[in-house]
Amino acid sequence: MGPRALFRPAARHGIKYAFVLSGVALCVLSAASLSKTSSFDLSKTSIESSRRAAVRSLAGISLLSAIRVSKSNAFENRLKVKIDPFPKTPGPQPKDLGLRDDGSLKGCDFVKPNCFSTSPTPDDTEDLYASYLIPKFKFTKSKPEAFKDVVNVLESYEVGHDNIDGGGFKIIKADPKQGYIYVQYESLKKGYIDDFEMALGDDGQVQVRTASRLGFLDLRVNAKRVNYITDKLSQIPGWQAEKITPSTHPQYFQMNRV
Repeated sequence: MGPRALFRPAARHGIKYAFVLSGVALCVLSAASLSKTSSFDLSKTSIESSRRAAVRSLAGISLLSAIRVSKSNAFENRLKVKIDPFPKTPGPQPKDLGLRDDGSLKGCDFVKPNCFSTSPTPDDTEDLYASYLIPKFKFTKSKPEAFKDVVNVLESYEVGHDNIDGGGFKIIKADPKQGYIYVQYESLKKGYIDDFEMALGDDGQVQVRTASRLGFLDLRVNAKRVNYITDKLSQIPGWQAEKITPSTHPQYFQMNRV
């Protein structure tokens, strides 16, 4: 059995075995080389073969080290549960997030039923943006106080509620001066990333956007997220926010049947 055969099971049974088995493979190669040297001179071919095998084993160690490092990039507040290993597919981060020139947030690309926004896309007609448009949240207190409320709600977000966002979340940006907050939420199994934004205005209104990066449907994940935050803010005096329901967005709920 060669070093490659020894190494292959290690990838299936976990990183902690990879280094042990790879070390065994290297020892076997070293022992074989010493044994051959004691009986006869090694040929150039056998030396080159041993070198190649050692390099392959070390390359395997580097690969598994990279896998282990990628795990450390997971959000720290993710659910502590054992799941089958899946490659993470976060999707590319949109480059046009944040406040637009007119002070609004981005709309929903291609009118997919995996996004909600308080801002329509400029080129969308009313029958298109009606499928994703939601009313702005409202507050009747100072903007700094309202911003603090939002940060507190987002920081205490319950990971895994309603079977969503089990991979945790991270507040990427919170700018009190702009009143802008950007959060990334991750699914538990495959590491899908959703982008969530809020922008508090001086007029007591709050823009909201939540969207999945990948796919077409979202199995109601974005609606559940918005409704959770709506519930929490509505319990704080001075806040008003409406839920997303089958009556407000029938097409979304019909397509995202669960």
